[in-house]
Order: sequence, then C-alpha cells, then structure tokens
Amino acid sequence: MMKIETDRLVLRDYQPGDLHDMHRLWSDRAAMYYLDDIATDTIEETAASLEASMANADGRYFCICDKDGRFMGGVGYTITDVAPPGKVVHMGYMLLPEYQGHGFMTEAVRVAIDFAFGRDGCIRITTGCHAENEASWRVMEKVGFRREGERIASVYHDGKMKDRWEYAMNKGDTSLEYVSPY
Repeated sequence: MMKIETDRLVLRDYQPGDLHDMHRLWSDRAAMYYLDDIATDTIEETAASLEASMANADGRYFCICDKDGRFMGGVGYTITDVAPPGKVVHMGYMLLPEYQGHGFMTEAVRVAIDFAFGRDGCIRITTGCHAENEASWRVMEKVGFRREGERIASVYHDGKMKDRWEYAMNKGDTSLEYVSPY
C-alpha cells in the first residue's frame, strides 16, 4: 500500500473502509459544486468510484487523511497520453468542507505533483477549473502551475455557460517548497 506522510497529512491508497467517508464527500452538493460531473447520488455510485480509485488503472489516486487517519478528501490524476519519455496526466482534487481554507489541499497537491514527477514517470501535468472557482485556481498557482489558457463560456454549469481556466506544469518547471522524500 502506497503511503506518503507530510507534517500534517497522510496520502495513501484508497481502501474499502473509505466508502462511507468518500460518499459523504462525493454526495455533498456544496463540496462537489464544481465537480458535478463526478459527484454521486447513491452509495452504489460511490462504491463504483471507490473501486476505480483503488484500482489506479488509468492513473493514480490518493486518499487524503490527517495524521490521526481521518478522511479529508482526495487528490489524483488520470493518464491522458503516454509517449516517450513519459506520461501526460490530468490532475483533480477535492476536500471536505471542514478542511478547506487551511492549506491542506495545497500541501496534498504538492505531494501528488512530486510523486507524479519523481516516482511515476510523468512529464506533464494538466489541470483546470471554472474561472470563478478562486479557491481551486489559487491552489494551482501556489504550487507552481501556470495558466496556459482560458476558454470563454465553454462549460455549461449550474444552468449557464461559464469560463474555464486551463493550467499545466512540465517536469522540471517546479519550484516546490515541499521537500521530496524520494
């Protein structure tokens, strides 16, 4: 089982016992407002998502916990392309509302980036968010992603068309504060 620790967090592989905590997050409409395409309504839908996360078949997905083992959220990436010299992946993340605003996600994303570049053969990470989702793009900018594009009124969300910002980082571009354990 993969497990990475920081001063405040543990990133580890998902486990079957994460189902109810994961469902609490994935079915929370406020927490998943900007991730409505992956939000779940039933425990069965969440179970299918948990099973896929545990398999890591199309990427790498980490459960975020505090040092006492309490579930906080998730961070991970899906492989979008594989060609020499490595993988291109798209990253996403989510956090229970009670843990938002304390720098936990910034810390977790830094670890996931470091793992992707340092251990998983990734050469490029892309990500993005709705332009109005300040909390998300602030995390992206804090960890060193650069905004590479803006798609104007390109995403239908919550009954209207919205702008989306696209971010990316190439291996070697980073100046992370997190010190790699690898």
